[in-house]
Amino acid sequence: MNDTRVNSLSNSTQMYLASIARLRTDGEPVPLSKLADALSISPVSVNEMCRKLQDQGLVVYRPYKGATLTDDGERRALRILRRHRLWEVFLVDKLEFEYEEAHEIACVLEHATPSQLADRLDAFLDHPSANPQGDPIPSGGSPTQRRIIQPLTALSAGQSGHVVHREVGDAARIFLDEQRIRPGARLRVVAVAEESVLVEVEGKHVSLALDLAQAVQLDKTQSEKARHEVGAASPEPTSTVKERKEHSKMQSKVEKSVRQIPLHKLKAGQKAVVVRVGGKGPARRRMMDMGLVPGSEVEVVRVAPLGDPIEFTVKGYSLSLRKSEAEAITVEVTD
Repeated sequence: MNDTRVNSLSNSTQMYLASIARLRTDGEPVPLSKLADALSISPVSVNEMCRKLQDQGLVVYRPYKGATLTDDGERRALRILRRHRLWEVFLVDKLEFEYEEAHEIACVLEHATPSQLADRLDAFLDHPSANPQGDPIPSGGSPTQRRIIQPLTALSAGQSGHVVHREVGDAARIFLDEQRIRPGARLRVVAVAEESVLVEVEGKHVSLALDLAQAVQLDKTQSEKARHEVGAASPEPTSTVKERKEHSKMQSKVEKSVRQIPLHKLKAGQKAVVVRVGGKGPARRRMMDMGLVPGSEVEVVRVAPLGDPIEFTVKGYSLSLRKSEAEAITVEVTD
């Protein structure tokens, strides 16, 4: 389908098609009342518009049931959604807009984006599979790939994927946001240790405790899986072999430099990432409320002469713990 067929549609028509595609579940017709609420338009106007779209061969309207897209309407709707969600990723990740602002701006830009620009934007963003909310970004016309959703812990060193969603609490979500590990971001696994996973995101290395990595769900496309399988079954180019050797050396270096120790053994000036928070009851709850959750980075500021108490910073806050409390927290230090 070319741009002419999409751009020949009015903005209103494009908005209806994209909204039906967003609101449908399990292929069921979208109730007109639900469509009216989403568009903030009266049910009467929605009813009239859906009948017009049906006359144009874009929608199938069933009284008392709702509207579904025809094959032609589906293709056009996916083209619009692709442009919209690519702009959302660009605006949030590159220009640091809040998602709500990015969504409103993308609603305007989606109508004035030719395919060539969408393709270049897709490549510039490293082909994200989801927008900042975790909604999938349709392909640019290539055969649809089966999405393979896996936890981060299912990937081995060297493999990569895009974040789809994160099954975490508020404190962990704030930490992941600070590290740019959010829906749509591309992660590459650098090394896997017994209790943690070291990943690269936007050129930065981040260490995640195993339980936190398990909660991060990635989209690993079928094509990437196939590339790994083909690479394992056939001879690799010399350049690829060289890259793998260099990667293996780097991974070995990283793994050797990673060590886990109790928090109270850190020296002043050292930084580490929380791996586990031990203890139980109110004491453990208090430490987690202070921001000491798996994945958070801590830095020791000073240690009292007898090692008690210990002053450190976490998430920009200055905190103090007794030695007995710090002993219950396991951290990972990378020199």
